[in-house]
Amino acid sequence: MKTTKIERATGGLFYVSVWALLLCVATPQCWAWGREGHRLTALVAEQYLTPEAKAQVAQLLRADAHGNQTLDDIAPWADDYRSDHPETGAWHYVDIPKSAASFDRSRDCPASTSDPKSPWRDCVTDRILYFEGRLGDPSLSMQQRAIALKFLVHFIGDVHQPFHALGDERGGNNISVYFMGSNQCGSYKCNLHGVWDDSIIESQGMSEKKYTDRLLQEIKQNNWERLSGGEPTTWANVSHHYAVEAMVPNGALLTHEYVTEESKVVDAQLALGGLRLARVLNRILVATNASAMPPQ
Repeated sequence: MKTTKIERATGGLFYVSVWALLLCVATPQCWAWGREGHRLTALVAEQYLTPEAKAQVAQLLRADAHGNQTLDDIAPWADDYRSDHPETGAWHYVDIPKSAASFDRSRDCPASTSDPKSPWRDCVTDRILYFEGRLGDPSLSMQQRAIALKFLVHFIGDVHQPFHALGDERGGNNISVYFMGSNQCGSYKCNLHGVWDDSIIESQGMSEKKYTDRLLQEIKQNNWERLSGGEPTTWANVSHHYAVEAMVPNGALLTHEYVTEESKVVDAQLALGGLRLARVLNRILVATNASAMPPQ
């Protein structure tokens, strides 16, 4: 077992053990976590919502056009929406160069293409803050706030996928890799981004419940609840750090050592994404509900 020292969102240093596995199933799009990764992040978050926030989430999702859904049901929604609304594509990631030490908004987060006058830019860090504001705006309709919730759940997951905080090689999509001696992963050619999207999760062969239970156990064992704070720029910087460390050259064979080193990073990012999502929702939904209450 190898232990690495990494700087996390709290600004402190702590030690995380980094272990376990990998399979290569790439996708032709540059999505972040696949559907299962987004669902796992939401399932972790659901365990840390306050009763009041849970009630607010349920009320918002009942107002949505799709009716009664849970947080994990709507977690992958923004990828489906993106297919028909390509103008939202850049909202899912932030292009921090490999050579850069940290995020620079003017360099890494371009001005909005759909609304050049908007103060909000087209990258995941800006869009998390934008949809936080819309979710917490009681002047908006329930349907509008439900859409904001769906984007927010997805984008907090996205910013925790390391290769969605790296600009080089289209976040690893342009890096072909071999796994188990083959460059074919399912229906697509293997690439590094696809490995991090889906394959590390899928290759573990666990049911969704079992995987969620493992993440919740790791949270307790590692005391990760203390890292549930921070803000999107800090989260992106940590993801960028992980991506730079995990980069391989084009055509690389992913060894057992690589697999063992990086799979625990995936678990940590899924778990922390869930904790941070819950913290954001607890803060916004409780405050919004209180502001909507009549004076006593």
